[in-house]
Amino acid sequence: MRFFQIIIIVVSILFIPGLVSGKNDFKESDVTEIPQPELKALMKIYQSLDGDSWNHKREWFESNTPSSWYGVSVIDGHVTELSLIANNLQGTIPPEIGNLTYLQLIDFYNNNVTGSIPPEMCNLEMLRKLNLANNQLTGSLPANIGNLKQLEEIILSNNKLEGSVPESFGLLSKLRGASLINNRFTGNIPVTLRQMKEIVFLSLTNNDFSGSIPSGIGQLVKAKWINFSKNKLTGSIPPDICNMTNLTRLNLSDNQLTGSIPENITSLQKLSYLNLSDNQLSGNLPHGLYDMKNLRGILLFNNRLAISSDQK
Repeated sequence: MRFFQIIIIVVSILFIPGLVSGKNDFKESDVTEIPQPELKALMKIYQSLDGDSWNHKREWFESNTPSSWYGVSVIDGHVTELSLIANNLQGTIPPEIGNLTYLQLIDFYNNNVTGSIPPEMCNLEMLRKLNLANNQLTGSLPANIGNLKQLEEIILSNNKLEGSVPESFGLLSKLRGASLINNRFTGNIPVTLRQMKEIVFLSLTNNDFSGSIPSGIGQLVKAKWINFSKNKLTGSIPPDICNMTNLTRLNLSDNQLTGSIPENITSLQKLSYLNLSDNQLSGNLPHGLYDMKNLRGILLFNNRLAISSDQK
């Protein structure tokens, strides 16, 4: 009698709901929509970023078609987008992410990702947008970040990244927007930044950058918004910054800049906001500064500036 009871118990366990469904049915070999290396990369990402705790994980390892998985986009048999915004990601980005070589977008905004940015991520030469803002990332930027030749937008704000920005950062020639706000970057602003001719938005505010503003920055003629505030920049404002005639906002406040305001800053006729406060600037204000027709906000306090007698 006891023998039959054991058999009944075993049979009952085999038919407990859940043991024959969901992830227990998933087989890697059944996935044919994407190559196996890409599938293994997704599996490693799920594991390393604590996928079981994600807020949204629809169809992950329940469907054999990764295109139906939450946050995953597949085009022509390859993973092209991985968007897991505010999804309770915890842990580190695995190096295997570099095997998703067709990725055009990575968006891990507003999670709790820790550790460093793996150098393997810079193998993603088709990547157009990288958003890792509002996490707990540490370490420095990979030296090979310049490999991301197709990158148009990089947002790394509100992390704990440190060290100097690699010279190769300036090789991102298609970059239109870059935000490194609220990190711990040090060293000089790379001179190679002047090569990013497509840049429209560039913010390095609230770091520990030192040295001077790179000469040749005026070559960024498409730039509309430049913010280098709250750093430790020294030296003078380079006159060629006034070649950036599309600028609408320029913020160099809270640094240690010296010298005078370039006289030809009035050539920036699209400028609507200018903040040069909390520096050590001296000399007379440029003629016509207050007559700029689009200038709505101008902050110059905590400097050593003077108004010439013919401007009073």
